[in-house]
Amino acid sequence: MKRVSFIRAALLLLGLITGCSQSDELADGFIRDLGKVNEALKSDQVLRMDTVNKGEWDRMFVFAPYTALSEIETAIKLKASPAIENARLEERDDINLIVFLNRDNITFAAAVPRSVADFSISKEVQPISRSAAVFKNTGVGSPLILDGKK
Repeated sequence: MKRVSFIRAALLLLGLITGCSQSDELADGFIRDLGKVNEALKSDQVLRMDTVNKGEWDRMFVFAPYTALSEIETAIKLKASPAIENARLEERDDINLIVFLNRDNITFAAAVPRSVADFSISKEVQPISRSAAVFKNTGVGSPLILDGKK
């Protein structure tokens, strides 16, 4: 619990230092809301991503730690946004990167600390459509797994 508070404080401080954009504010709110929903999940319950991110998006990607920037750009078929580049996912094991797209535009990208919510997604199932973005909690300490059922 202390680690989550520290991470949130660090993200807030980082935002104040670098200046927040609208995308940063969306990402911060998303991470906060995702954490609340994930904490409330019981084993075998599902998390519907469209209840956490109610904004405009039609598909999403979840990138695991150490994914190279070139792999992300190839998958999303777009040049990485500053938020994606600044996440430095290829160097980190403490976050998953979630990228939301609407049509052919990046809505926002969130570097989600694995202590807030961890995901287990294979590259083969991506992108994930809005209707299929349903993740199952398989137990305490286990990553959320794509369920895909509406």
